[in-house]
Amino acid sequence: MYSETVATLLNDLKTHYDGEINVVISGDASGYLRHEDSQEVIKPDGSIEIQVTDTTNVDYTLSHELMHMMLQFKNFPQLQYHLLTGQPQLDDQLYATSTTLYNTVAHVLVVAWQREHGLITPEVVDQVTAAFEDAVPAETPDSEELFIFRVLSLTDHLVFMNGGDEAQQAQWQAAFPVAYPQAKALYQGIIEKAPDTPFAFRRAAVRLLADFDTMITRFGYQETNNPEFATIPPVLSERQLRLTLNQVFELKHSEYRDRDTKERAYVAVGKSDQQNAFVLPLTQAQTTPEAFQQLYQRSLQDILTAYHLDYAIR
Repeated sequence: MYSETVATLLNDLKTHYDGEINVVISGDASGYLRHEDSQEVIKPDGSIEIQVTDTTNVDYTLSHELMHMMLQFKNFPQLQYHLLTGQPQLDDQLYATSTTLYNTVAHVLVVAWQREHGLITPEVVDQVTAAFEDAVPAETPDSEELFIFRVLSLTDHLVFMNGGDEAQQAQWQAAFPVAYPQAKALYQGIIEKAPDTPFAFRRAAVRLLADFDTMITRFGYQETNNPEFATIPPVLSERQLRLTLNQVFELKHSEYRDRDTKERAYVAVGKSDQQNAFVLPLTQAQTTPEAFQQLYQRSLQDILTAYHLDYAIR
């Protein structure tokens, strides 16, 4: 069903979770390896079911899903969505884009583990490449609307291919003369500093969201504004936790709506990186000038605890 290497990873994962983790394998072998061939489903009883729906290479697909879960259990910050634009279709587009970018950073660690444990074989490379080439058509004058899709897909593929060799790079440049240089620049930003700790991982994800917006606006597209729209929980030092809220974050009265209160959201944006770190569900009574003054003077630890906000410690 799957190798001892992957079974060991699964057993390790189970030590980090109180409930059951079960694996269900089904489906035919398509010859393609795609990210959507696996998913985790949380059952009503709290157990997790990992579903593998393509049997082309169960070791690769299952270990990919398990490593994503392991990052979560090891306190690598998980992308969250607390805001609404007022346009459900736009919300979905923003969710999809930021999730793809976030997962691309995660794949640096996922693929590194798979490579270290001998799961990235020449056959796997061929099957991942086949899936990529099937999904991402080469550039033509009448398919410019696929520019963003191509950049996102190429950036993720570069992570899997470790940047590629000279022949592969020449092939991508020939097939994607516009998108490939942009994807290459994004990829180089991701790997500039290894995202191998929660803090370094968050830094890389924050940079990628910002770099992506800079790139697409340069090509005439409207920015996603994911640095404000998407929440990436903070990774803080013990010293920062003792500081007051306004020493670390700026509380922004966003044009977006809070998904819970349906009112204009109050977004805590990092002073050092301008990234949404959390959203405070404040009531009208908590937004008077006097209340804000008191809020800003509370310790960051107090705020995070009082509002049950996710964070990790460096």
